[in-house]
Amino acid sequence: MINRRSFLRAMAAATLLPTVGSIASPNAKVKRFDISLSQWAFHRAILGNSQQDYAKFLTMLHQEPDSILQGKLDPRDIVVMARQLGVAHVDLVNILWFGHAQDKKWLADFKSRAANEGVGFKILMCDQTGSIGHNLAKERTQAIENHLPWFEAAAELGCNQLRVNAYGEGSYLEQLKQSAESLAKLAEIGQQYQLEVLVENHGYASNNGAWLAMLMQQTNHANVGVFTDFDNFFMGGWNIEPQRWYDRTQGLIDLAPYTKSISAKAHHFTSNGLESTIDYGKCLDILVKEGFNGVVSAEFEGSELTELEGSTATIALLKKYQYNK
Repeated sequence: MINRRSFLRAMAAATLLPTVGSIASPNAKVKRFDISLSQWAFHRAILGNSQQDYAKFLTMLHQEPDSILQGKLDPRDIVVMARQLGVAHVDLVNILWFGHAQDKKWLADFKSRAANEGVGFKILMCDQTGSIGHNLAKERTQAIENHLPWFEAAAELGCNQLRVNAYGEGSYLEQLKQSAESLAKLAEIGQQYQLEVLVENHGYASNNGAWLAMLMQQTNHANVGVFTDFDNFFMGGWNIEPQRWYDRTQGLIDLAPYTKSISAKAHHFTSNGLESTIDYGKCLDILVKEGFNGVVSAEFEGSELTELEGSTATIALLKKYQYNK
């Protein structure tokens, strides 16, 4: 385990150095990607202990959504954290403000806070909106309808992408066909709001890189892409033992041609600031070489550092690879 005091001393020293992009060089450096902050990186500060009983949490989320906001951080003040971290973009998560998709006053205030901090929004991640790959057509239709308020909210806030989950029922092939049918419809809706529709490798079949790549091929829509997470390649659902993993390198190769945004997950850091289980340099090289030049979202989920410390470390690590050497 990393020595927290040594790590924090190293991070403090790092803040005294110029950023990679500001170092004078006879050869101009080319920016490979932009960096954003995931709202989920501060989910504990926003939710407090409300997730301890997850079944109860889900009930509260759907019945009294603001009752889950038991932390000290207002979800709208993620823009303050972004500015503190020197990041100009925030990626949003709908369950952190689940009751406000159609709350125009609340959204206007969120947008105003962002403008005051000089921060903009990039992607809205949607959870708890149903299964677009369900084996029943009525369930798929309901899932599509459940996304409509979030399309409106994302557009209102100035996002340019909306992330959906490709959850379904049946065999891999059945889920592929069912999800592709729904995804094409969501893509058409997205075009109306000028929002690109992305699918994340975010559980179940979608954590299989080959399956998700096939979903892109099966959907075959210009307004569809992948929100590629460095770490979501465990097979099956959550909390399944023993864990089975799809090879990360192969998964990134599978998804690289379709990647429109990236989630840079981080859990643990070494004393020199590297993520201890994910080779960020290798991951980014695979995606950038395929043509990616979009936004990479810093999403710290570890427990050895605070959310602010972990997010600082994640952003510092991304900056290490942000420019061509």
